[in-house]
Amino acid sequence: MSDQEIVKPSVQAFLVCDQVIVDSQTGKKSLIGTFTHLWAPRFPCQHHQMGVYFCLTDAEGEYEFELQLAYLDQDKIVGKATLTPFTIKNRLEIHDFGVNIPSLVFPGPGRYEFRLKANGYFITHKDFDVIQQERPQQSHDE
Repeated sequence: MSDQEIVKPSVQAFLVCDQVIVDSQTGKKSLIGTFTHLWAPRFPCQHHQMGVYFCLTDAEGEYEFELQLAYLDQDKIVGKATLTPFTIKNRLEIHDFGVNIPSLVFPGPGRYEFRLKANGYFITHKDFDVIQQERPQQSHDE
């Protein structure tokens, strides 16, 4: 396929969670702890693992998917993950993917987004907030 013939997949779902578990018997994916924001006591903050799930259709050919984590407040890419190339034979097929990304570092509070690319082309994004936890007020009675 030439660059002009690359079929841009249609995304049916794109979610961020704590972990994606794949059942070894059925291949079904369980998303554990979906979220739209994270709390952090201090920065930089290291998050031990995050999961990203996406489901797509209307795709045909060989694809190399890349996930980028962007810190929108600083317009900077702070993480990347590339999946093994994957071939889709029929545009009517539905495919879902679960990716667990270990040890992400968030440099500061603010808005972040995961960006999904296929063969270098932007497909979709999912944003979320990372929020600084406030320190609890000390009681005057202590």
